[in-house]
Amino acid sequence: QIALKKAMDEYSRLSVFILFIIPALGGLLFGYEIGATSAAVSQMKEAANSGVSWSSSLVDSSFLEGVVTAATTIGAFLGSIVVFNVADAMGRKKELQVGSVCYAVGAVGQFLSSSSFSAGTGVAVLIAVRVIYGVGIAFSMHGAPTYIAEMSPPSLRGLLVSLKEAFIVVGILLGFLLSYLLCSDESSYMVEGGWKWSYGSSIFFSALMFLGTFKIPRSSRWLLLNQHEEEAIESLRFVFPKSEETVREIFDNIKAQCDKQLEIEVASGSTGEEKSIFHEKWRGPLLAGVGLIVLQQITGQPSVLSYASPILEQAGLGDYSSVLIGAFKFVATMLAVLYVDSFGRRKLLFVGNTLMLVALITLSCIYLFTDAADNSDDDGNASEDLGLTQVVTLIAMFIYIGGYQVGFGPIAWLMISECFPLEIRGQAVAFAVQMNFFWNLIVQISIPVINKSIGNGPLFSLFTVFCVYSIYFVNKYVPETKGLSLEEIEKFFEKDRKEKDVDVGEPTAPLLHNIV
Repeated sequence: QIALKKAMDEYSRLSVFILFIIPALGGLLFGYEIGATSAAVSQMKEAANSGVSWSSSLVDSSFLEGVVTAATTIGAFLGSIVVFNVADAMGRKKELQVGSVCYAVGAVGQFLSSSSFSAGTGVAVLIAVRVIYGVGIAFSMHGAPTYIAEMSPPSLRGLLVSLKEAFIVVGILLGFLLSYLLCSDESSYMVEGGWKWSYGSSIFFSALMFLGTFKIPRSSRWLLLNQHEEEAIESLRFVFPKSEETVREIFDNIKAQCDKQLEIEVASGSTGEEKSIFHEKWRGPLLAGVGLIVLQQITGQPSVLSYASPILEQAGLGDYSSVLIGAFKFVATMLAVLYVDSFGRRKLLFVGNTLMLVALITLSCIYLFTDAADNSDDDGNASEDLGLTQVVTLIAMFIYIGGYQVGFGPIAWLMISECFPLEIRGQAVAFAVQMNFFWNLIVQISIPVINKSIGNGPLFSLFTVFCVYSIYFVNKYVPETKGLSLEEIEKFFEKDRKEKDVDVGEPTAPLLHNIV
């Protein structure tokens, strides 16, 4: 095993860069849409600058505006349902190709939706193509982390999958900057109908991603799972071109795990129910991976971001609030990227959740015990003077954002890409992506209602409770996987399934067990 690990470090840097950068463009395009939408939708509602005849439809209906904004999330959720059923049959490379095509159709369609359509038709076209773009997000956010994890050397897997999260943040910054330049009234480069150019510009990255997929091989592990042995060897040679011995050793290791699973199925007469990702034998990895994705969504990130922007505006930084937040998120994410393979996944999750907890306790106390009338108006906007309370609030919010980007932001996606056994990886990652967008929609819809019903203090107290549970969850259910091959991670969960008294989180990084 030691010799094999050393051999697996004999990779081609150029090959690893190529097999990373092409899938990572899918993450960049996801972030780009997030960053571009705020300014783009604002300009759509301006009759003088929108360049369309249906701008009044968005002004007259906040519901319709919400549907336009959330159309990509809806598409991503619907797309994740499709991915769940086709992922294992298609393979990771074809998923990336489908994702890039959907991105391209969405980009061109959003640009063309500004054509001379009637009000109803124009909005309908816009919503439809944004849903298609969202389907591209679903295919890409499933295919990208899975492909990168399956093709990367173990020593680089954490860095590369986490770096994909950084590409999402870079996409957010690019989307915001271009959208601000083309759509904002305060920009000297603003043009009529600038939003269509902002959305349409993503065609460049979409085309690059699509063409790039023809330069990367299919996943070696997926090929072996589907008994394409010769092509699997060629796929491994793409990553390890210097050593045929290394290629053969890795091939034999992966094949042995696949053969062992097949023997177990034949011997036990596995039923369709047992092959389901919801069967009891997959409970450990499914709980660890999907649990992190759900907790990532319900610990308050969208709400914290929504409160940070008004305070930055009050400090005179409103025009740059998205850039400041995005830049800070990028720096925090890069810290995680640089240290994930040395510190480990669990340690970063503990650090991130602890920072989030400190921030949420601070925010809960501020909103519970400070007279809202002295610090904000009825709408929750900052008062005219940026007082001490607002400064402390802003600091707490940035601590929260930093904690999220060090922990949940990159690590949740990394864990779902590496903790699932090869046999169910396609469907399991698809289910995790599905849960991500489902809970994202739930949070978007429910948090404003909950906030209006119970107020800021109780809302942030609820997030605090979820954050406390997150620390317990990571300690109990999430194993350390740094430096392990995907086959070794699979063997670990298999061992845990057979030894019920073993704590999943205990073997390699029992941080809290030394304290509790």
